Amino acid sequence: MDEENKSKVDELSDSLYSRTRYQNPSDVRSTIRDRSTKDVEEKWHSPELNEMLTHERISPPLNPFMKKFFVFGILFFLATVFVAAFVFLGGSNFISSKNLDINIVGPTSTSAGSVIELGVTIDNNNNTDLEVANLSVQYPEDTRDPQDSSRGLTFNKYDLGVVKAGGQATRPVRMILLGSAGEVKDVKFSVEYKVRGSNAIFYKDKIYQVTIGEAPLSLNVQSPAKVSSGETFTTEVLVKLNSTETLKNVMLRAEYPYGYSAENSSPPAVSDDNVWALGDLSPGASKKVQIRGRLVGENQDERTFRFYVGVSEGATLNPNFKTVLVSSQKTIAIERPFISLNVTFNGEGGTSYVAPAGQNISTSIRLQNNLPEKLLNPKLEVRLSGSVLNGASIAPQNGGVYNAVIRRINWNILNSVGVSEFSPGDSGTIGFSFASIQDASSVVNKDITLQFTFSGIGAADNKPITITETKTVKIGAQVSLSARALHSMGPFNNTGAIPPKVGTETTYAILLSVGNTSSDLNDAKVTARLGTNVKWKSVYSAGSENVTYNESTNTITWNLGGLSSGSGFSTPPREVAFQISLTPTTAQVGSAPTLVSGIVFSAFDTSLSKAITVSASPLTTRISTDPAFIQGDDVVQK
Repeated sequence: MDEENKSKVDELSDSLYSRTRYQNPSDVRSTIRDRSTKDVEEKWHSPELNEMLTHERISPPLNPFMKKFFVFGILFFLATVFVAAFVFLGGSNFISSKNLDINIVGPTSTSAGSVIELGVTIDNNNNTDLEVANLSVQYPEDTRDPQDSSRGLTFNKYDLGVVKAGGQATRPVRMILLGSAGEVKDVKFSVEYKVRGSNAIFYKDKIYQVTIGEAPLSLNVQSPAKVSSGETFTTEVLVKLNSTETLKNVMLRAEYPYGYSAENSSPPAVSDDNVWALGDLSPGASKKVQIRGRLVGENQDERTFRFYVGVSEGATLNPNFKTVLVSSQKTIAIERPFISLNVTFNGEGGTSYVAPAGQNISTSIRLQNNLPEKLLNPKLEVRLSGSVLNGASIAPQNGGVYNAVIRRINWNILNSVGVSEFSPGDSGTIGFSFASIQDASSVVNKDITLQFTFSGIGAADNKPITITETKTVKIGAQVSLSARALHSMGPFNNTGAIPPKVGTETTYAILLSVGNTSSDLNDAKVTARLGTNVKWKSVYSAGSENVTYNESTNTITWNLGGLSSGSGFSTPPREVAFQISLTPTTAQVGSAPTLVSGIVFSAFDTSLSKAITVSASPLTTRISTDPAFIQGDDVVQK
């Protein structure tokens, strides 16, 4: 492109990118125009400024109200300082809870179940009297009334009257604390009061801590260390009161492990086969509970039983008692013997069995081979001994041979095909029966001992194997319990329709009689329950006998106490009679309603150290023991 025809842009571009046409820019500078400040200087030295600086300043006038307010504020501040100083220096009758002290004197630890007494003193260090003063006590959980240990204490309020200035008031506070050893109980004391000329109520609190030192009860659990799986065994629990105060409504609860099933207990449980009401325990007294059951498990398994002793809430026997005083646990190992030898008497297991005199006792022996090898020539021998054993009553079964001279029964055990061998896992049952002599009252030792011996030879190593087990049958008291219902005769003048009619009251006499052949019995009693639409007439003829009726449970209790040996045989039987009434409803038409059911005698045999029970059949309107009774007199009519 010609130089002449280039635009200004093109020329500029050529200059920027050319290596030869580039020239350093010229350093051209120009001077700054001077600015005059003459006007400003003249203003600073003007007459107007001099006049302003030399002019006299005039103060604004003050408001009179503000003067008064300021003076009042100063005076009020001075008065406040004076009053505060006067109060703090003790020159006034002002009331403060800081001047009220609650002093408590008493033990800081106590045995659970023992009565504890705290001396509470209220010191009034104020300069004025305390009027309408009250002391409130908030008791910790599980506190009982020392006058009645079955009644719980939660709160009490005591009137202290007027507490003079500089004076004091004293009040003793008594209580029974329950809890486990080491537990800390907080007792809260509060004083509330008024002063003259004021409706305000003032408070002062204090907490006193008491530590439970030891439990009032001791708990001892006895049971086998090892049992065979499925074997019935007995666990004995002994509860003893160590404190000096009577403890009411004592309860025992058991927690069973997996695989255990309770069969029965003595005394009977009040709930779910694991809760027992032990009643009131006096100082030094003890109660024993025996539990029989089976434990099933694998070889070398261990099972733990837990037991808790406490008191029920309130006066009722509550199975879910929360107050636990002492607890214990027992661990039992399960083992599997080479040969299982399970013996039962009349269907009951255990190491010992109690039977009345002269009663036939059916004995069953179940055998099982738990070895991995076969046993050859298996045999079972039973040896019986005891002064009260009736040798003539022994009757073996399943091919057993009895030797009357030495009182032994022998069995040669055969398998299902008649071969004398016992294969792994094989099992079988054999049995026999026996009885004691009828009159065992003159014999001192009333035990019958049975020794069971199983023997065989191992097929693998040809070594002999022997298993021995001993059982004891105790011959206890033979108690006779009879119950009769009468209408036409007896100790009462009975009224009403026979046969009974709907809506009409008919009265009956109930006669109970108890006898005992041998062994003295303690804690003997008979309980019975009235039937539907049957009422207690509150009349009984019993001489010195103790008969009570519980309306809430509809239960009659005859407390015999001790029942000596020979009652009803060498001496007259114990008897009692009471009157009841039946008012049938239309739902009972055509039936013979039950008058009394659940008639059970229970006692503790001192010679056996074991509880015994005897039952009688229920009594209905079919009073066949009444000489005037005829067929049909028992059926309810419209």
